Amino acid sequence: MSEHAQIHSGPDREMIESVWAEARDLIKRLEGSSVQRLSVAAGEYKIEIERGAPAVVAAAAVDSRAASPIPSGVPVAGGAGPGLGVGPGARMASGVFTLEQGMDNRTPVLAPLVGTFYRASQPGAKAFVEVGDTVEAGQTVCIVEAMKMMNEVVAGESGKVVEIAAENGEWVEFEQVLMYLEPPEA
Repeated sequence: MSEHAQIHSGPDREMIESVWAEARDLIKRLEGSSVQRLSVAAGEYKIEIERGAPAVVAAAAVDSRAASPIPSGVPVAGGAGPGLGVGPGARMASGVFTLEQGMDNRTPVLAPLVGTFYRASQPGAKAFVEVGDTVEAGQTVCIVEAMKMMNEVVAGESGKVVEIAAENGEWVEFEQVLMYLEPPEA
């Protein structure tokens, strides 16, 4: 972790360090890709990485009793790019990750991180979505488990689920297509 980021000792220190390490890894993976925005939740901490003008990574606790957030403007390891820093005021979301629509008018929903894909919240529970379901932007469509943390993946836009490309319980890679959405009928 950067020597500029001071995290006080306490029960949240390990979680913050874990989220910080994951943020650095995600930034490295985004270099050279066409991905513009990525959000990941790990427990009560959320990270959002966004390219472009005001790109910011946020690592902040939801619980006000948690350790102090990493201070604003801290450079990300290795200087991952201009405008990337840490700040508690960034807009946060959980697992929003889609790419621009392809020529076939389908929008892929991609894995925001490496882990195990699950269609439901627990074994035997109803799947979040089925082929043919209509989803709204921000609706949870699946879960990717990584490091024993369940990370909700939400639809980046409204649409109809036309294909589920990953198998339940299957190991998925970063940016692997999990499912495809078609835009809603006008």
